[in-house]
Amino acid sequence: MPSIICIGSVLIDELFFCNEEVILGTSNPAHSKINIGGVMSNIAQHLSLLGNDVELIAVLGNDKDADWVKTSFSGIGLKTNHAISVDENTGKYISILNPDGSLYTAACADQCSKYLTPEFLQSKSEFLISGELIIADTNLEIIALEWLIQFALKNNKKLFIEPVSVAKARKLSALNLNGVYMITPNNDELISITNKEEKGEQEMIDELLNRGVENIWLRKEALGSQMFDKNGSLSLSVPEIKIIDSTGAGDAALAGWITAYMNNLPVIDCLKNGHTMAMETLQVEGAVNYNITKEKLISASRKYYHD
Repeated sequence: MPSIICIGSVLIDELFFCNEEVILGTSNPAHSKINIGGVMSNIAQHLSLLGNDVELIAVLGNDKDADWVKTSFSGIGLKTNHAISVDENTGKYISILNPDGSLYTAACADQCSKYLTPEFLQSKSEFLISGELIIADTNLEIIALEWLIQFALKNNKKLFIEPVSVAKARKLSALNLNGVYMITPNNDELISITNKEEKGEQEMIDELLNRGVENIWLRKEALGSQMFDKNGSLSLSVPEIKIIDSTGAGDAALAGWITAYMNNLPVIDCLKNGHTMAMETLQVEGAVNYNITKEKLISASRKYYHD
């Protein structure tokens, strides 16, 4: 049985890298790249590349894109025995990036994730119990997220939730989060989850802890990140790097963090692993660094964090 079960979206990423700063209302010269993406797909692929035993529960369309996804995942050892196919198009994510690799704008069309219903998840209960930890993203419908949270609480499973985006993070704003082991927002997503734009960071963190979240990993981009629990917080900075493509950095970070966690490393080393995975991914085009291995991650971490 797999150690890690991932539940969420698989998308086809179409990335457009503009040659110059983006100008609205006109055509912008660019070069493009097509990859297999989606938040949970990115996380699961990196976890598999780092040597973890991973099963991805996702929904694919009935098209050639789905065939490509299955072949690619099989090639890196990512299991999809519990994925399902539906008579839809596999989801797509299209992004436009500035010359410095930062995201200018993006759009997502995903008709598949809605099939990950509570009824479907209930049918997978025995399998879900078999995993050491579960990761879900907010591409799932609210009722599916609520079911997973209650399932994790009842069965004492460690549930990680990736908020995905400001709009999708809002799905968590009204839920009882008792049962969530970790949530991984950036500042804008934190505001969305708590509906407290006028409040300070610590007040929002305290609210999530009071709502039942055990750990909050707050991503602060160039400023690094900070871990919070009821005992306090821990911060880690990041060195300056040249960014090629910002797509999927947070997804990579979570895969790095969990890999360290699965190897029983302390929280500070989990953070270093997470930051390192993000930085190594920021320096390639696309959301997944297919050249990464566990050994390369360890070596890169030592390069970034000399102590």
